[in-house]
Amino acid sequence: MNRLSRRGFLKLTALAAACCGCADVTGETRALAWGGPGRRPGEFIRPRAIGVHKGEVYVVDTTGRLQVFTPEGDFLRMWSLPDWENGTPTAVSFASDDRVLLADTHYSRILEYSVDGDLLVSWGGYGEGPDRFVYPTDVEIGPAGEYVVSEYGMGAERVHVFAADRTFLREWGGHGDAPGEFNRAMALALTPDSRALVCDTGNHRVQIFSLEGEHIGMLGDPNAEPGGLRFPYDVSASIEGDIVVCEYGANRLSLFNQDGAFVRHLGGPGRGPGQFSGPRGATVDVSGTLYVADTGNDRIQVIRSEAAA
Repeated sequence: MNRLSRRGFLKLTALAAACCGCADVTGETRALAWGGPGRRPGEFIRPRAIGVHKGEVYVVDTTGRLQVFTPEGDFLRMWSLPDWENGTPTAVSFASDDRVLLADTHYSRILEYSVDGDLLVSWGGYGEGPDRFVYPTDVEIGPAGEYVVSEYGMGAERVHVFAADRTFLREWGGHGDAPGEFNRAMALALTPDSRALVCDTGNHRVQIFSLEGEHIGMLGDPNAEPGGLRFPYDVSASIEGDIVVCEYGANRLSLFNQDGAFVRHLGGPGRGPGQFSGPRGATVDVSGTLYVADTGNDRIQVIRSEAAA
Protein backbone atom coordinates (compact mmCIF):
# COMPACT_ATOMS: atom_id res chain seq x y z
CA MET A 1 0.00 0.00 0.00
CA ASN A 2 2.78 2.29 -0.83
CA ARG A 3 2.37 5.65 -2.45
CA LEU A 4 3.51 6.23 -6.00
CA SER A 5 4.97 9.30 -7.60
CA ARG A 6 3.11 11.49 -10.07
CA ARG A 7 5.54 10.33 -12.72
CA GLY A 8 4.77 6.73 -11.77
CA PHE A 9 1.00 7.22 -12.01
CA LEU A 10 1.29 8.75 -15.47
CA LYS A 11 3.32 5.78 -16.63
CA LEU A 12 0.80 3.40 -15.07
CA THR A 13 -2.04 5.17 -16.85
CA ALA A 14 -0.21 4.79 -20.15
CA LEU A 15 0.39 1.13 -19.34
CA ALA A 16 -3.28 0.61 -18.63
CA ALA A 17 -4.17 2.07 -22.00
CA ALA A 18 -2.13 -0.69 -23.61
CA CYS A 19 -3.42 -3.46 -21.32
CA CYS A 20 -7.09 -2.75 -20.75
CA GLY A 21 -9.16 -5.66 -22.05
CA CYS A 22 -6.11 -7.42 -23.48
CA ALA A 23 -4.77 -10.86 -22.69
CA ASP A 24 -1.16 -9.71 -23.00
CA VAL A 25 0.85 -6.67 -22.09
CA THR A 26 1.79 -5.15 -25.45
CA GLY A 27 3.08 -2.01 -27.04
CA GLU A 28 5.24 0.13 -24.78
CA THR A 29 4.92 -2.09 -21.72
CA ARG A 30 6.29 -5.42 -20.59
CA ALA A 31 5.40 -7.86 -17.84
CA LEU A 32 7.46 -10.18 -15.69
CA ALA A 33 6.14 -12.90 -13.42
CA TRP A 34 8.18 -14.51 -10.69
CA GLY A 35 7.55 -17.05 -7.99
CA GLY A 36 5.35 -20.06 -8.52
CA PRO A 37 3.73 -22.54 -6.14
CA GLY A 38 5.95 -23.98 -3.41
CA ARG A 39 7.58 -23.45 -0.05
CA ARG A 40 11.18 -22.91 -1.07
CA PRO A 41 12.73 -19.43 -1.02
CA GLY A 42 11.32 -17.47 -3.94
CA GLU A 43 8.15 -19.57 -4.15
CA PHE A 44 4.69 -18.83 -2.73
CA ILE A 45 1.55 -20.39 -1.42
CA ARG A 46 -1.09 -17.72 -2.12
CA PRO A 47 0.82 -14.45 -1.65
CA ARG A 48 -1.54 -11.91 -0.09
CA ALA A 49 0.38 -8.84 1.06
CA ILE A 50 2.99 -6.84 -0.84
CA GLY A 51 4.92 -3.61 -0.34
CA VAL A 52 7.97 -1.84 -1.76
CA HIS A 53 10.49 0.00 0.39
CA LYS A 54 13.77 1.55 -0.75
CA GLY A 55 14.01 -0.64 -3.82
CA GLU A 56 13.11 -3.93 -2.13
CA VAL A 57 9.88 -5.90 -2.52
CA TYR A 58 8.31 -7.47 0.59
CA VAL A 59 5.80 -10.32 0.19
CA VAL A 60 3.78 -12.25 2.79
CA ASP A 61 2.15 -15.54 1.81
CA THR A 62 -0.08 -18.01 3.64
CA THR A 63 2.88 -20.07 4.89
CA GLY A 64 3.67 -17.31 7.39
CA ARG A 65 6.83 -16.14 5.65
CA LEU A 66 7.83 -12.62 4.77
CA GLN A 67 10.18 -12.81 1.79
CA VAL A 68 12.23 -9.90 0.44
CA PHE A 69 13.28 -9.57 -3.22
CA THR A 70 14.96 -7.27 -5.66
CA PRO A 71 12.63 -5.61 -8.20
CA GLU A 72 13.72 -8.33 -10.67
CA GLY A 73 12.56 -11.10 -8.33
CA ASP A 74 15.94 -12.17 -6.95
CA PHE A 75 15.50 -13.58 -3.46
CA LEU A 76 17.31 -11.62 -0.74
CA ARG A 77 16.15 -12.82 2.67
CA MET A 78 13.11 -13.93 4.63
CA TRP A 79 11.76 -14.48 8.10
CA SER A 80 8.84 -16.34 9.60
CA LEU A 81 6.08 -14.81 11.68
CA PRO A 82 5.74 -15.92 15.32
CA ASP A 83 2.34 -17.53 14.61
CA TRP A 84 0.55 -18.26 11.36
CA GLU A 85 -1.62 -21.36 11.71
CA ASN A 86 -4.80 -19.26 12.16
CA GLY A 87 -4.01 -17.00 9.20
CA THR A 88 -1.47 -14.47 8.01
CA PRO A 89 -1.20 -10.67 7.65
CA THR A 90 -3.20 -9.02 4.90
CA ALA A 91 -0.96 -5.95 4.50
CA VAL A 92 2.64 -4.81 4.80
CA SER A 93 3.63 -1.15 5.09
CA PHE A 94 6.57 0.94 6.27
CA ALA A 95 7.43 3.77 8.62
CA SER A 96 9.85 6.56 7.73
CA ASP A 97 12.44 5.09 10.11
CA ASP A 98 12.41 1.80 8.14
CA ARG A 99 10.17 -0.19 10.46
CA VAL A 100 8.18 -2.88 8.64
CA LEU A 101 4.56 -2.84 9.82
CA LEU A 102 2.30 -5.88 9.60
CA ALA A 103 -1.38 -6.03 10.47
CA ASP A 104 -1.32 -9.58 11.87
CA THR A 105 -4.98 -10.04 11.09
CA HIS A 106 -5.84 -13.40 12.63
CA TYR A 107 -3.83 -12.76 15.80
CA SER A 108 -5.46 -9.38 16.52
CA ARG A 109 -2.23 -7.42 16.74
CA ILE A 110 0.26 -5.19 14.99
CA LEU A 111 3.82 -6.45 14.45
CA GLU A 112 6.74 -4.08 13.88
CA TYR A 113 10.01 -5.41 12.48
CA SER A 114 13.38 -4.13 11.38
CA VAL A 115 14.12 -4.58 7.68
CA ASP A 116 16.30 -7.55 8.66
CA GLY A 117 13.45 -9.34 10.41
CA ASP A 118 14.07 -8.49 14.06
CA LEU A 119 10.73 -8.24 15.90
CA LEU A 120 10.75 -4.83 17.59
CA VAL A 121 7.23 -4.45 18.95
CA SER A 122 4.04 -6.51 19.11
CA TRP A 123 0.98 -4.65 20.32
CA GLY A 124 -2.78 -4.94 20.47
CA GLY A 125 -4.79 -7.99 21.42
CA TYR A 126 -8.20 -9.52 20.87
CA GLY A 127 -11.26 -7.52 21.84
CA GLU A 128 -13.84 -4.95 20.82
CA GLY A 129 -12.56 -2.18 23.10
CA PRO A 130 -11.05 1.00 21.67
CA ASP A 131 -7.48 -0.24 22.13
CA ARG A 132 -8.15 -3.81 20.96
CA PHE A 133 -8.64 -5.55 17.62
CA VAL A 134 -10.72 -8.37 16.22
CA TYR A 135 -9.27 -8.67 12.69
CA PRO A 136 -6.94 -5.75 11.92
CA THR A 137 -6.33 -5.61 8.17
CA ASP A 138 -3.97 -2.69 7.50
CA VAL A 139 -1.89 -0.05 9.26
CA GLU A 140 -0.50 3.22 7.89
CA ILE A 141 1.52 6.01 9.48
CA GLY A 142 -0.06 9.48 9.43
CA PRO A 143 1.61 12.89 9.15
CA ALA A 144 2.14 13.23 12.92
CA GLY A 145 3.45 9.69 13.29
CA GLU A 146 0.05 8.35 14.27
CA TYR A 147 -1.03 4.82 13.46
CA VAL A 148 -4.20 4.44 11.37
CA VAL A 149 -5.59 0.89 11.47
CA SER A 150 -8.50 -0.68 9.56
CA GLU A 151 -10.36 -3.60 11.06
CA TYR A 152 -13.30 -5.94 10.55
CA GLY A 153 -15.12 -8.51 12.66
CA MET A 154 -18.24 -8.81 14.77
CA GLY A 155 -18.57 -5.51 16.62
CA ALA A 156 -15.43 -4.13 15.03
CA GLU A 157 -16.11 -2.74 11.54
CA ARG A 158 -14.06 0.40 12.05
CA VAL A 159 -10.93 2.50 11.67
CA HIS A 160 -8.74 3.28 14.71
CA VAL A 161 -6.26 6.11 15.16
CA PHE A 162 -3.46 5.81 17.72
CA ALA A 163 -0.83 8.38 18.66
CA ALA A 164 2.83 7.77 17.80
CA ASP A 165 3.27 6.22 21.26
CA ARG A 166 0.37 3.81 20.44
CA THR A 167 -2.07 5.54 22.79
CA PHE A 168 -5.65 5.26 21.51
CA LEU A 169 -7.06 8.52 20.12
CA ARG A 170 -10.34 7.80 18.30
CA GLU A 171 -12.27 5.43 16.07
CA TRP A 172 -15.11 5.55 13.56
CA GLY A 173 -17.27 3.16 11.56
CA GLY A 174 -19.79 0.45 12.36
CA HIS A 175 -21.35 -2.42 10.44
CA GLY A 176 -23.69 -1.55 7.57
CA ASP A 177 -23.93 -0.08 4.09
CA ALA A 178 -24.67 3.56 4.89
CA PRO A 179 -21.96 6.19 4.29
CA GLY A 180 -19.35 5.79 7.01
CA GLU A 181 -20.28 2.15 7.72
CA PHE A 182 -18.36 -0.92 6.57
CA ASN A 183 -18.77 -4.51 5.52
CA ARG A 184 -15.19 -5.79 5.84
CA ALA A 185 -12.78 -2.87 5.96
CA MET A 186 -9.98 -4.80 4.26
CA ALA A 187 -7.33 -2.15 3.57
CA LEU A 188 -6.52 1.54 3.72
CA ALA A 189 -4.18 4.15 2.31
CA LEU A 190 -3.45 7.77 3.15
CA THR A 191 -3.36 10.50 0.51
CA PRO A 192 -0.86 13.38 0.62
CA ASP A 193 -3.53 15.68 2.06
CA SER A 194 -4.17 13.15 4.85
CA ARG A 195 -7.41 11.66 3.64
CA ALA A 196 -7.97 8.01 4.57
CA LEU A 197 -9.06 5.70 1.73
CA VAL A 198 -10.73 2.58 3.15
CA CYS A 199 -11.57 -0.54 1.11
CA ASP A 200 -15.15 -1.32 2.13
CA THR A 201 -14.87 -4.70 0.50
CA GLY A 202 -18.27 -6.29 1.10
CA ASN A 203 -20.00 -3.09 -0.02
CA HIS A 204 -17.88 -2.98 -3.22
CA ARG A 205 -16.58 0.55 -2.68
CA VAL A 206 -13.73 2.65 -1.32
CA GLN A 207 -14.77 5.24 1.25
CA ILE A 208 -12.90 8.48 1.85
CA PHE A 209 -12.51 10.13 5.27
CA SER A 210 -10.58 12.82 7.06
CA LEU A 211 -8.29 11.54 9.80
CA GLU A 212 -10.85 12.87 12.25
CA GLY A 213 -13.39 10.42 10.81
CA GLU A 214 -15.46 12.86 8.75
CA HIS A 215 -16.97 11.10 5.72
CA ILE A 216 -15.89 12.86 2.51
CA GLY A 217 -16.97 10.61 -0.36
CA MET A 218 -16.82 7.22 -2.09
CA LEU A 219 -15.41 5.44 -5.12
CA GLY A 220 -17.11 2.55 -6.87
CA ASP A 221 -20.74 3.01 -7.77
CA PRO A 222 -21.97 -0.62 -7.91
CA ASN A 223 -24.27 0.28 -10.80
CA ALA A 224 -21.51 1.88 -12.86
CA GLU A 225 -19.44 0.10 -15.48
CA PRO A 226 -16.78 1.10 -16.03
CA GLY A 227 -15.98 2.52 -12.62
CA GLY A 228 -17.77 0.00 -10.40
CA LEU A 229 -15.74 -2.17 -8.04
CA ARG A 230 -16.02 -5.84 -7.12
CA PHE A 231 -14.56 -6.81 -3.76
CA PRO A 232 -11.73 -4.26 -3.56
CA TYR A 233 -8.97 -5.74 -1.38
CA ASP A 234 -6.25 -3.11 -1.60
CA VAL A 235 -5.84 0.59 -2.37
CA SER A 236 -2.88 2.91 -2.96
CA ALA A 237 -2.57 6.68 -3.34
CA SER A 238 0.00 8.67 -5.30
CA ILE A 239 1.80 11.72 -3.96
CA GLU A 240 -0.77 13.82 -5.81
CA GLY A 241 -3.75 11.77 -4.68
CA ASP A 242 -4.34 9.52 -7.71
CA ILE A 243 -5.79 6.17 -6.65
CA VAL A 244 -5.17 2.53 -7.61
CA VAL A 245 -7.68 -0.10 -6.40
CA CYS A 246 -6.94 -3.85 -6.45
CA GLU A 247 -10.15 -5.76 -7.20
CA TYR A 248 -10.10 -9.34 -5.95
CA GLY A 249 -13.56 -10.03 -7.36
CA ALA A 250 -12.86 -8.72 -10.87
CA ASN A 251 -9.22 -9.88 -11.30
CA ARG A 252 -8.06 -6.39 -12.19
CA LEU A 253 -6.93 -3.00 -10.99
CA SER A 254 -8.95 0.19 -11.39
CA LEU A 255 -7.37 3.61 -11.66
CA PHE A 256 -9.02 6.83 -10.45
CA ASN A 257 -7.68 10.37 -10.60
CA GLN A 258 -7.20 12.58 -7.55
CA ASP A 259 -10.76 13.89 -7.92
CA GLY A 260 -12.18 10.36 -7.77
CA ALA A 261 -13.05 10.11 -11.47
CA PHE A 262 -12.56 6.67 -13.01
CA VAL A 263 -9.63 6.50 -15.46
CA ARG A 264 -9.06 2.89 -16.60
CA HIS A 265 -8.98 -0.81 -15.79
CA LEU A 266 -5.79 -2.86 -15.88
CA GLY A 267 -5.81 -6.65 -16.23
CA GLY A 268 -8.49 -9.32 -16.31
CA PRO A 269 -8.89 -13.00 -15.35
CA GLY A 270 -6.31 -15.54 -16.48
CA ARG A 271 -2.76 -16.79 -16.17
CA GLY A 272 -1.15 -14.85 -19.00
CA PRO A 273 1.02 -11.75 -18.70
CA GLY A 274 -1.01 -8.91 -17.25
CA GLN A 275 -3.83 -11.24 -16.15
CA PHE A 276 -4.71 -12.08 -12.55
CA SER A 277 -6.45 -14.67 -10.40
CA GLY A 278 -7.95 -13.21 -7.23
CA PRO A 279 -5.26 -10.57 -6.62
CA ARG A 280 -5.15 -9.41 -3.00
CA GLY A 281 -2.49 -6.70 -3.08
CA ALA A 282 -0.75 -4.20 -5.34
CA THR A 283 1.83 -1.48 -4.96
CA VAL A 284 3.77 0.85 -7.25
CA ASP A 285 7.28 2.25 -6.87
CA VAL A 286 8.43 5.72 -7.84
CA SER A 287 9.54 4.60 -11.31
CA GLY A 288 6.00 3.54 -12.19
CA THR A 289 6.66 -0.20 -11.85
CA LEU A 290 3.60 -2.06 -10.59
CA TYR A 291 3.90 -5.08 -8.29
CA VAL A 292 0.83 -7.29 -7.88
CA ALA A 293 0.26 -10.17 -5.44
CA ASP A 294 -1.37 -12.46 -8.01
CA THR A 295 -2.72 -14.66 -5.26
CA GLY A 296 -4.52 -17.43 -7.13
CA ASN A 297 -1.59 -17.84 -9.53
CA ASP A 298 0.96 -18.12 -6.67
CA ARG A 299 3.18 -15.44 -8.17
CA ILE A 300 4.15 -11.80 -8.21
CA GLN A 301 3.54 -9.88 -11.39
CA VAL A 302 5.73 -6.95 -12.22
CA ILE A 303 4.45 -4.65 -14.96
CA ARG A 304 6.46 -1.70 -16.16
CA SER A 305 6.57 0.67 -19.05
CA GLU A 306 9.55 0.43 -21.36
CA ALA A 307 10.49 3.95 -20.29
CA ALA A 308 10.86 2.69 -16.72
CA ALA A 309 12.64 -0.50 -17.67
